Amino acid sequence: MHVSNEGTEAGNRRQVKITDIGHSTMLIELAGLKILTDPWFTDPILGIVTHPKSMGMRIEDVPDVDSILVSHGHFDHCDLKALSKLNRSAVVIVPESKTARRIRKLGYTDVAVLAPWESRRVSNVRVTALPASHPVPECAYVISSEDAAVYFGGDTRYLKDLQQIGDKFDITVALLPINGLSLPFLGKVVMDPADAAEAALQLKARVAIPIHYNISLAVPFLKRFFDRNAAGTPAAFSAELKRRNRYIKAVTLNPGESWESD
Repeated sequence: MHVSNEGTEAGNRRQVKITDIGHSTMLIELAGLKILTDPWFTDPILGIVTHPKSMGMRIEDVPDVDSILVSHGHFDHCDLKALSKLNRSAVVIVPESKTARRIRKLGYTDVAVLAPWESRRVSNVRVTALPASHPVPECAYVISSEDAAVYFGGDTRYLKDLQQIGDKFDITVALLPINGLSLPFLGKVVMDPADAAEAALQLKARVAIPIHYNISLAVPFLKRFFDRNAAGTPAAFSAELKRRNRYIKAVTLNPGESWESD
């Protein structure tokens, strides 16, 4: 991980900083803005779904954010209890109207519903919703400034649109789900390490950070099933990426750790 000593305001605004809070909850700092992805802080949620590792930040310590990106409405990506404790002035971006209505009821006044390839400007960055594949409506996102672009994949499956995304955007860093969760009758519903490594290539990312693996279940017999069917690890992702392309850097963050661009 790179920690910059660059002290100028202009230099700091050009940097990208990614802090892993846990699962798919990441704090992205870009162009002077703070953007939170897929907030999940309630643990366990629904009394069952839990973080197996301690979270990297308490909800009380989350700074006021300029925007919140929600990939889809599942509870481990759209924690309404947590959202009720964050600043309501944030611009919230979601993929469908049902989730938007639930968030507006919490007091958020600027909630935008974006379909794939639609975009919304938030101050001096642009958020573009992108195709994703999951059992419920979902969007991935690219957050782009004049100097950098961050791809956030939520918990999408691998899909063919990734090459088009890589052709359209100059991706600095890609946040890619890796646990490879498979469910009866649905098959694989989240990228596994091999899928995520291929996604990093198609996106032409310079750096790839694995997400969506700090999750388990609190009930023992369910936990055994879940952990067996969501077994992707950062080490497996790094090995797959190295096998495919040694020029893309894989960076693994533990909860609470940050990565910064040069």
